[in-house]
Amino acid sequence: MTTTSENGPAVEAVDPATEIDTARGIDPAREIDTESQIDPVPGLVDDSEGASLLVGPHLRSAVMADFRRHVGSVFTGVFAGVLYDQVAYVPVAASVDRTRRFRDNFTDRALRSAFTGIPVLVGDAEERAAASEWLIEQHRPVHGTGVGEYEGVRYSALDPDLWMWIMASTIHSLLVSFPVATGRALRPAEAEAAYQYLRYLFTDLELPSKRSRLPLDYAAFNAYYEDVVTTKLESNGFLRDQFSGLTRLPLPTIILPPVLRPVVALPWAAIRPLLGRVVQICSAQIMHPQVLEMIGFELRRRHDWEFAVYSGLLRTAWRALPDRLRVEPMLYNRLRVEAAREQFDGSARSRARLRRAERRSDRQRGPLLDFYHRYRLDDFDVPEQYRGGCPMG
Repeated sequence: MTTTSENGPAVEAVDPATEIDTARGIDPAREIDTESQIDPVPGLVDDSEGASLLVGPHLRSAVMADFRRHVGSVFTGVFAGVLYDQVAYVPVAASVDRTRRFRDNFTDRALRSAFTGIPVLVGDAEERAAASEWLIEQHRPVHGTGVGEYEGVRYSALDPDLWMWIMASTIHSLLVSFPVATGRALRPAEAEAAYQYLRYLFTDLELPSKRSRLPLDYAAFNAYYEDVVTTKLESNGFLRDQFSGLTRLPLPTIILPPVLRPVVALPWAAIRPLLGRVVQICSAQIMHPQVLEMIGFELRRRHDWEFAVYSGLLRTAWRALPDRLRVEPMLYNRLRVEAAREQFDGSARSRARLRRAERRSDRQRGPLLDFYHRYRLDDFDVPEQYRGGCPMG
């Protein structure tokens, strides 16, 4: 059985990190980059996006550039199950169970959650601030008391402890999935830089309370995560049912016209067991062992072989695919603009290249944001039909 006992990403360190990398199929001694690729001088980056936090002494530029891409990569969906640590916090489980949003169509709700988070992770400073303010305001009405298994459990979405845990869970999932998705192991200084970059992106989501402020450094973050897992999380029905149900995901409907749904229903029913199993295996292999135990998913030897295949395919795709296929479009456009700025030498050709990249980015930014806003989470509180009556009605 392959699990990890560390709460952060694989790093080239003295002890367990090397073992973790080996278990994940990553040999730190055969990393793609060499010491000669360390970039000690900050390049031409846009500080408002936090990218400068990924440039500096002891940071390999290619590795940190890949981490930035990873944050906005479609591949992160393969590890969505790592985020189930959120509902191991019982008040969070009571809240999402009470609203029934995930039970109605889990796939739609997951897609809406992803579209909601994209501007926070890859947007510019203005987009992050607007998305963060919207999320906070939308969560204000979400408070109450659980029903059924969670009878008497009080919850409030803006409870600083719960809000902090949701942010920490997201950061944790991005850090621990990076080595598997890309085949690159983060060294200690790089893990710290990656954490600081994510912490910067989440600044606008922090609440005024000190209890919702992310730890100042990566070591403190790991200590916080370990403490919550050990002292606050519990197994519960919602957690177990939703994870086991990943192989039975309902057909996504929010981006499918009604006329197409009957057409794709049969192919979807055929492929969803495999899609769900990939998410289960890849997530279970990198999540915290205690969370895995709470979920009730037992890793066996055959799962190690499956994980080797899935992770190998992921890393092959990461190396082979161009950015336009592996990175979210807004981030892709920003990376093109930054590359054109770095290559600008005053010539007419470089000037034209930069202008094309900027025009493309400006032209697509509005439609992309409109798309994310149209399909983001539409509401958060308990639906009217489920208030005050039988929770199963």
